[in-house]
Amino acid sequence: MERIKVYLDETRNACIVCGNCGKAREISFSEREAPRSSLVKCSCGNSFIVSFEKRQYYRKQVDIRGLCFESADPTEGTPVKITDISVCGLQFDTSGDNKFQLNQKLRVIFRLEGQIVNLVVCVRHIRGKKIGVEIISIEEHSKKIMGFYLLP
Repeated sequence: MERIKVYLDETRNACIVCGNCGKAREISFSEREAPRSSLVKCSCGNSFIVSFEKRQYYRKQVDIRGLCFESADPTEGTPVKITDISVCGLQFDTSGDNKFQLNQKLRVIFRLEGQIVNLVVCVRHIRGKKIGVEIISIEEHSKKIMGFYLLP
């Protein structure tokens, strides 16, 4: 069965387009929580699964090695494996004990397309060894590298 991904807009509306006949239907989730996925049946008889994406920006799965530096120890970095990246954040796995805290500011350095990316980030989520961070400062050169890399 066909599976499509639909992004919610800023007003929490989704536009679903049938891949068979091209008929479009708009659904509003402003009053209720959007499900992760749903089976949709078009009036043409086509059925498909829709996955609703609530993220504001596209997130790309990656497998990149990098280093994470705490402000207290700027010389020795913690090795990290970046698992996904977006315009406004990234997620990485730590190999050792997790010593990070929510709202902690860090510096993350990694190579992307053969060039060094240097970010200042803030820890937003901690799930075991998985750390989700928001980008709070980025050099102009790094911004260009990431922007080009994240083009669909």
